Amino acid sequence: SHTFMRWMKRTCIINLCRWPDIAADKPPGGESPEYEAFEKCGPNEVLVMSSTGPQESVGGDIKFLRLKQLNIGGLVTDGSVRDTDEIINYGFPCFSYSTTARQGPAAMQPWECNGVVSVSGVVVRPGDAIVGDQDGVVVVPAKVAEKVYNIAHGREVIEDIVKEELIKNPGPPGKFYPFMSGKIKVESPLGQLLASKGITPENSNQFEGTADW
Repeated sequence: SHTFMRWMKRTCIINLCRWPDIAADKPPGGESPEYEAFEKCGPNEVLVMSSTGPQESVGGDIKFLRLKQLNIGGLVTDGSVRDTDEIINYGFPCFSYSTTARQGPAAMQPWECNGVVSVSGVVVRPGDAIVGDQDGVVVVPAKVAEKVYNIAHGREVIEDIVKEELIKNPGPPGKFYPFMSGKIKVESPLGQLLASKGITPENSNQFEGTADW
């Protein structure tokens, strides 16, 4: 629903299952896997909640007050959230399929903390990296998170240089395109611009022949 900055955090997961299917086996309120997951969260963790449906509510202001108290890094769900104004005021980034006035307990209940889940068709594992900003949110498998960060950071540096150049010397940006990571040609206008800023194949993996992925 809302976020306020770009961030990259590690996941803590809640798996929600349909209520009638687990009614007899669900742990009681205070022992719910949901609250177990809450207490594992802090500034460096994102809580990922796998919902049984996009319109089902995974929580509202009372439940998520605890996440505010824990100064959580963020909340991601393929379900919906309630009490939107309060959640915005809580200040942590929150991505949901939608918002809703419905309550969730009649449709689903927490079943598991830190299992492997599918969120909108994407597999999320405990400890995976979550990256989010105003454009959306993605999950990066933990084993490649550092490499993905290095690729993305290298590209972001280049984009900043291109934008700075276009502000300084206004004109169509086409001469600097395309600049796909790992495919920038040294002799291209972009390659020459980067060289003037000290970025070369010797210190960047963004050039043709330097990709390490």
